Amino acid sequence: GPPRGDDPWARLTALPCPALVPLMSNECAEIAAVTLSKLPVAKAAELLGLLSGERARRITHAMSQTRAIAPDAVERIGAALAAEHCQEVPKAFVNPAPDRLGEILNSSGSATREAVLDGLEAEDPDFAADVRRAIFTFADIPMRLAPSDAPAVLRRIEQPVLITALAAAQATGGGDEAAANHLLDNISQRMAQGLRDEIAERGTVRRLEGETAMSEVVTAIRAAADEGDITLVSPQEDDES
Repeated sequence: GPPRGDDPWARLTALPCPALVPLMSNECAEIAAVTLSKLPVAKAAELLGLLSGERARRITHAMSQTRAIAPDAVERIGAALAAEHCQEVPKAFVNPAPDRLGEILNSSGSATREAVLDGLEAEDPDFAADVRRAIFTFADIPMRLAPSDAPAVLRRIEQPVLITALAAAQATGGGDEAAANHLLDNISQRMAQGLRDEIAERGTVRRLEGETAMSEVVTAIRAAADEGDITLVSPQEDDES
């Protein structure tokens, strides 16, 4: 058979999401929160969507309790879970819990994201505020992306994805529409008009397709920042606004 690896977390995170649902439903919320933190972000978001709202709320709140967990504790948890659900473990979490949950929620659908945040706000407002600061969604673009950086970012995005994202955002209205306009208003008029014409031709966008495209735009902006091409504006505390 395949060689037996020595990393129980690698074996656990290789399980398909439906196979992880029993673990996430039956283990205590803190154990489930550690498991969620160890998963790749996209997979964690998918798994969160498969759980009941109440369970997802409990687990995401428990992520605030993982702040100080020791690496050897994470190793023991991984070994115990792998022995039961599928078996030395990489280092425990490098990023703070709000950043980890923020990344997961960035990749979640807006309904899941808002439900989780509403639950956290009722349970632990300080943690919820930290998570909100770590989140970067399409609607946050005007606050995070300097106008002069819009052209550099748009060059990174494939045209069909960009058209889909902008069309979906304009149809959604509110913050998403404002973000689309922020991008279109800060590139050359000729390029903006070309995009507007294509958006008009594109017509109605399916919700999931639109959310995926908007997510890809945010990912491209984050990648540009990570690579040093642009500098994101830091999210401010809600002072006057």
